[in-house]
Formats: sequence, structure tokens, C-alpha cells
Amino acid sequence: MKEMFMFLNKKISVGASVFLFSAMVAAADSSSVVDAEAENTNAGVHAYLEGRYDDAEQFFLDHTKTAASKNESLMFLGRIAIMRGDTELAVNYVEQALAIGPNSAEEVKISGDVYCNQAQGASIFTALKLAKKCAAQYEAALQIDANNIEALAAAARFYLSAPSIAGGSTKKGTEYLQRLQQLSPEDADTYKIYSLEQEGKTDAALKLADELSGKTFRSAINQYEVAHYLRDKKEFAKAKRLFESVSNTPVAVKTKWHIHDSLLQLGEIAIMENDFDKGIEFIERYQSRNKNPKDPHYFWASWSLAKAYKSVGNTEKYALLVNKIKSEDYQKDKAFSKEFEANI
Repeated sequence: MKEMFMFLNKKISVGASVFLFSAMVAAADSSSVVDAEAENTNAGVHAYLEGRYDDAEQFFLDHTKTAASKNESLMFLGRIAIMRGDTELAVNYVEQALAIGPNSAEEVKISGDVYCNQAQGASIFTALKLAKKCAAQYEAALQIDANNIEALAAAARFYLSAPSIAGGSTKKGTEYLQRLQQLSPEDADTYKIYSLEQEGKTDAALKLADELSGKTFRSAINQYEVAHYLRDKKEFAKAKRLFESVSNTPVAVKTKWHIHDSLLQLGEIAIMENDFDKGIEFIERYQSRNKNPKDPHYFWASWSLAKAYKSVGNTEKYALLVNKIKSEDYQKDKAFSKEFEANI
């Protein structure tokens, strides 16, 4: 059943193809708060941004006891559950928040993301029900705010990418994409790059990505996605310029993951260009910021770093990193486990 819902995911290549949080990352990162300095005045948000999830969890659990902060605290608890890979708990917190009301379009859209991701690990019948619930939440978010960019993008992506048995509809998806194009050409064009690629129109996708790369991005997330596409197509110079810009963006709730992961992508590019010292530098910077073992790139980053050290002749560091991976629960990531065990 998981394969049916891979349309929800961004395909990220780190050593091999890894299907990311995608919708879950979007759910974890969506927020009406955008000012990084304002966010950092809140101790719970500050802990979340730093990856201190135990501290953040305790802060927001305490603040669920106060009516004025209960809704926001429940949404953050849902984000923390997502980062820990606990989709059931995330659903529980998000549904508690929705029950309080009134709900914003952002909150309802997040619930759709969570349901769609939950479908990936469900049985076929449960997954189909969750997919319909996911689509219904995107529709409900647009009922609250017909011009909500994230909800429009999510609805277009769902209807255009989902198989018909899961609720996909080319007609609906096209209508939403047209509305998105009017309101935010950048978001629509970023989606179109991957859509064109899936249709086998690589030349058109590359042309669009090249055009976007020369513009100033409104969204660091869109910039990351365009950079990643260019990276996969070995347009390294353009990809590096975009990733470097993203990596220097002030960290905010909405963009935290993409900003940090840009450092990993820069490290991967450096390694592919045989600049192993630079690759090591970037990946170690990435690891200093992302210590979350539930992140899909956690083990891939360590493995890339180990191989880079081996390439420069530091077999001691290679062995330390390999042993560290072995000491952790890496086998839950089936794609990584297969790659790692075949090559150590």
C-alpha cells in the first residue's frame, strides 16, 4: 500500500533514493508564525527549532492546560510526534486541536497531510479511507480560505498524482493548479518541474527549473526543491548556488528542515565532485544541526560521511562511523539497510 501513496512524497537522493517525510515535513513545518526572531522568544518553539524535542514537548504539554494556548500547543505536540515518527500520536494531537475550533485553513491542511502520510503504512482498505479523508481536509481548508497557497498546492498535488482508486482526479487537480498558477506562479511552476519529469518531458522540466533558478524565490522550500531537481540532473553549479542561499536563510518553523538539509545536499554534491574535504565539512555541519534519528536522512548522512573519510584515507574515522550506525536502529529504514549492509 505504501507505493500507492508515494505520490505524496518528495524524492530525495542521498546515496540512494530515499522517500522523505514530504507531506509529513510539510505538516510539521506549516505555521502561521513566520518571523524567526518572534518565534525564538517562545521557549517551546526555540527548543523545537534546536531539535530539543523532549524540552519542547514538556513546554507544550504544560501549555495545553491553558485555554488560550491549548490549540497552538497541541499543534506543536503534533509536529514533535511527526519528527519522532509517531503518526498515530500526531493524528491524536491534531484531532484534539481541530476539536477546539475555530480552525484555520493551515490547521485543517496539516490534518490532511497527516492523514495522507498515515495511509502509507496502512492496509489497503484503511489506506483508501484515509486518502479520502486527506482529500476532504484539503477541500475543507480551501472552504475556509479559498486562496490559501499551501492548501491549493496540496490539493493540486493530491488530485493530479493520486491514482483514481485513491481519489485522484485530473479534472480537479488541473482546476486547483490553474488557481495556484494565478495566485503563486512560483509554487505552481515548482510542482510542474516534477510533473513534467514524471511525464518523461525532461527537457521541458530542466528549462523550467533553469528559469526559476535565475529568479528570486519567495519560498525557501520551493528553492530547495528546484535545487534538488538540478542536483539530480547533475547541474551542480546551479544547484550549489541555490542550496547555499537556502542554508544561509534564518531558521524558522516552516523552513527548518529544508535549511538544515541544504547543508547535507551541498556535502553530497561536493563528494560527487570528488571534493571530499568540503563534503566532510558540510555533512558535519549538517549533523551538528540535525540529530534526529527519525529523520530519513539521518543514517544516509552518516554513511556518506563515513565513505568520504574512507576516500581521504581516514579508515579510523570510517570505522567509528560504521560502528555507530551499527549500534543504532538503522534496520527500520529498509532502503538504507539494504545499501549499508551490501557495502560495508
